[in-house]
Amino acid sequence: MSDDAGPPKPRGRSDAAKTPEGADGEVHLSASDHRLLERTIRGSVPGIVGAGHPELIHGHAGDAMAGEHSMQHPELHPLARQMPGTDQAVAFRPRLLACLIDADPRHHRGFLEELQRSGVPVRTLAVHLFAPVAASLGDLWCTDEADLMQVAVASTRLSMIVNHISHASIAPQVEGARRKSILLARTPGGLHTIGLSIVASCFRDMGWGVEGGGDLEIDDSLYTRLSRKPYTVLGISVGRVDEVPACTDVIRRVQTTPATRTMRIAVGGPAVIAKPRAFQGIGADFVTRSALEVVQMASSA
Repeated sequence: MSDDAGPPKPRGRSDAAKTPEGADGEVHLSASDHRLLERTIRGSVPGIVGAGHPELIHGHAGDAMAGEHSMQHPELHPLARQMPGTDQAVAFRPRLLACLIDADPRHHRGFLEELQRSGVPVRTLAVHLFAPVAASLGDLWCTDEADLMQVAVASTRLSMIVNHISHASIAPQVEGARRKSILLARTPGGLHTIGLSIVASCFRDMGWGVEGGGDLEIDDSLYTRLSRKPYTVLGISVGRVDEVPACTDVIRRVQTTPATRTMRIAVGGPAVIAKPRAFQGIGADFVTRSALEVVQMASSA
């Protein structure tokens, strides 16, 4: 869909639930499809890999709510507050959200140029701007303040901005140093890849080599990539809780293969946000629910 096309008239979720096909012949989403989309959008933001904090997977019933809150308000975390340019990144949020859902594409293009001129580090933008705004897009959908097409276009624009800022600000490699690298992949249910883009931007900003991403699933193609060269970390985004067994199988295979058994493995994604305790004991070295932990891991690994 072209950015130049204006958004359709907002339609609440209840309207689509009443009939699968409107009078104009347009096929609308069913109630179950809307619920699925709502869950997916809400879960598309979390960081994919992060620091090794065991407490993240030993939480209580309120863990999912706490994780969501930390995504939208990372500035409340004392470590996140110390990141350079935090106040400026937080101040950008309302304008970025507004231009993402604006029918005129020139607004988000102009904002992109302003972000580049601001000099705020990419890792700060990832934690304090991109991830919170992506989470807010889900809220706009859930409260019917934006319709499906507006959220879809906004998500595409946000991914474009993240990728552009990330590649335009890649940290220079240090001569003579072995560059750390991460291979990012997703489960088949992890169809929304904004989170992967945000994670990749953090690692690139901190000098890591980043490969894979939303196009790489945990199938034979993953093992082919792993056999070709060594990586410091394998990061897996898990889209649905019912994919935990498949993720566990990947971890076990990697850890029992001589060529890859020393590589560290990190998991994250929508399923980790929804059910963090489901990932306890699956063998991953790191489990994360926030972009902040991505930065912490890249700093210490």
